Amino acid sequence: MSEPDLDLAAAELRADAGDLRALVGALAARLESALPRMVAVKRRKIGGFRSKETVVESLSIDLGDMRYEIVDAPGGYQCLRHAVVRGITLRREQQALGEWLREVIGAVAKLAELSEHDRSVLEGLVR
Repeated sequence: MSEPDLDLAAAELRADAGDLRALVGALAARLESALPRMVAVKRRKIGGFRSKETVVESLSIDLGDMRYEIVDAPGGYQCLRHAVVRGITLRREQQALGEWLREVIGAVAKLAELSEHDRSVLEGLVR
Protein backbone atom coordinates (compact mmCIF):
# COMPACT_ATOMS: atom_id res chain seq x y z
CA MET A 1 0.00 0.00 0.00
CA SER A 2 1.45 3.32 -1.02
CA GLU A 3 1.46 6.46 1.06
CA PRO A 4 -1.16 8.14 -1.22
CA ASP A 5 -3.50 5.16 -0.66
CA LEU A 6 -3.17 5.55 3.10
CA ASP A 7 -3.60 9.32 2.80
CA LEU A 8 -6.82 8.71 0.88
CA ALA A 9 -8.10 6.32 3.53
CA ALA A 10 -7.19 8.81 6.26
CA ALA A 11 -8.98 11.62 4.42
CA GLU A 12 -12.07 9.47 4.07
CA LEU A 13 -12.08 8.76 7.79
CA ARG A 14 -11.72 12.43 8.69
CA ALA A 15 -14.26 13.62 6.12
CA ASP A 16 -17.18 11.52 7.26
CA ALA A 17 -17.01 10.81 10.95
CA GLY A 18 -20.76 10.07 10.83
CA ASP A 19 -20.16 6.76 9.08
CA LEU A 20 -17.05 5.86 11.01
CA ARG A 21 -17.84 2.13 11.23
CA ALA A 22 -17.91 1.74 7.45
CA LEU A 23 -14.76 3.76 6.99
CA VAL A 24 -12.84 1.85 9.67
CA GLY A 25 -13.96 -1.31 7.90
CA ALA A 26 -12.60 0.01 4.59
CA LEU A 27 -9.30 1.00 6.23
CA ALA A 28 -9.03 -2.44 7.84
CA ALA A 29 -9.60 -4.16 4.49
CA ARG A 30 -6.95 -2.03 2.76
CA LEU A 31 -4.39 -2.57 5.51
CA GLU A 32 -5.09 -6.32 5.63
CA SER A 33 -4.44 -6.68 1.92
CA ALA A 34 -1.37 -4.41 1.92
CA LEU A 35 0.30 -5.61 5.14
CA PRO A 36 -1.08 -9.09 5.88
CA ARG A 37 1.72 -10.10 8.26
CA MET A 38 1.51 -6.91 10.32
CA VAL A 39 -2.24 -6.35 10.58
CA ALA A 40 -4.76 -8.25 12.70
CA VAL A 41 -8.46 -7.47 12.40
CA LYS A 42 -11.26 -8.86 14.57
CA ARG A 43 -14.78 -8.54 13.20
CA ARG A 44 -18.17 -9.34 14.69
CA LYS A 45 -21.46 -10.08 12.97
CA ILE A 46 -24.27 -7.58 13.28
CA GLY A 47 -27.87 -7.95 12.32
CA GLY A 48 -30.00 -11.04 12.36
CA PHE A 49 -29.19 -14.72 12.31
CA ARG A 50 -28.62 -14.86 8.55
CA SER A 51 -26.91 -11.51 8.23
CA LYS A 52 -23.49 -11.50 6.62
CA GLU A 53 -22.77 -7.92 7.69
CA THR A 54 -19.82 -7.42 10.04
CA VAL A 55 -18.15 -4.51 11.77
CA VAL A 56 -14.56 -4.10 12.86
CA GLU A 57 -14.26 -4.82 16.55
CA SER A 58 -10.51 -4.16 16.64
CA LEU A 59 -7.69 -3.39 14.25
CA SER A 60 -4.06 -3.85 15.28
CA ILE A 61 -0.95 -2.93 13.29
CA ASP A 62 2.50 -4.00 14.49
CA LEU A 63 5.17 -1.66 13.14
CA GLY A 64 8.50 -2.34 14.79
CA ASP A 65 8.46 -1.36 18.45
CA MET A 66 5.04 0.30 18.14
CA ARG A 67 1.61 -1.25 17.91
CA TYR A 68 -1.28 0.89 16.70
CA GLU A 69 -4.78 -0.22 17.56
CA ILE A 70 -8.37 0.87 17.00
CA VAL A 71 -10.92 -0.68 19.35
CA ASP A 72 -14.71 -0.40 19.11
CA ALA A 73 -15.70 1.05 22.50
CA PRO A 74 -19.13 2.12 23.81
CA GLY A 75 -18.53 5.81 23.03
CA GLY A 76 -17.08 5.14 19.57
CA TYR A 77 -13.75 3.94 18.32
CA GLN A 78 -10.76 4.33 20.63
CA CYS A 79 -7.34 4.85 19.02
CA LEU A 80 -4.35 3.52 20.95
CA ARG A 81 -0.59 3.49 20.52
CA HIS A 82 1.45 0.88 22.38
CA ALA A 83 5.21 0.94 22.97
CA VAL A 84 6.16 -2.75 22.72
CA VAL A 85 9.36 -4.54 23.63
CA ARG A 86 9.64 -8.29 22.98
CA GLY A 87 5.88 -8.59 22.73
CA ILE A 88 5.19 -6.82 26.03
CA THR A 89 3.39 -3.47 26.11
CA LEU A 90 5.40 -1.04 28.21
CA ARG A 91 3.27 2.04 27.59
CA ARG A 92 -0.19 2.61 26.15
CA GLU A 93 -1.51 5.99 25.09
CA GLN A 94 -4.88 7.00 23.73
CA GLN A 95 -4.80 9.31 20.71
CA ALA A 96 -7.21 11.33 18.64
CA LEU A 97 -8.15 9.69 15.35
CA GLY A 98 -6.33 12.26 13.21
CA GLU A 99 -3.10 11.97 15.20
CA TRP A 100 -3.32 8.17 15.14
CA LEU A 101 -3.78 8.15 11.37
CA ARG A 102 -0.84 10.52 10.80
CA GLU A 103 1.44 8.29 12.89
CA VAL A 104 0.32 5.09 11.14
CA ILE A 105 0.81 6.67 7.71
CA GLY A 106 4.26 7.93 8.71
CA ALA A 107 5.30 4.57 10.16
CA VAL A 108 4.10 2.62 7.10
CA ALA A 109 5.85 5.07 4.76
CA LYS A 110 9.07 4.78 6.77
CA LEU A 111 8.82 0.99 6.71
CA ALA A 112 8.34 1.01 2.92
CA GLU A 113 11.32 3.34 2.54
CA LEU A 114 13.52 1.08 4.69
CA SER A 115 12.40 -2.00 2.76
CA GLU A 116 13.28 -0.33 -0.55
CA HIS A 117 16.70 0.64 0.83
CA ASP A 118 17.34 -2.91 2.11
CA ARG A 119 16.32 -4.35 -1.26
CA SER A 120 18.70 -2.04 -3.12
CA VAL A 121 21.59 -2.91 -0.77
CA LEU A 122 20.97 -6.63 -1.32
CA GLU A 123 20.82 -6.14 -5.09
CA GLY A 124 24.16 -4.32 -4.87
CA LEU A 125 25.71 -7.28 -3.06
CA VAL A 126 24.44 -9.78 -5.61
CA ARG A 127 25.77 -7.88 -8.64
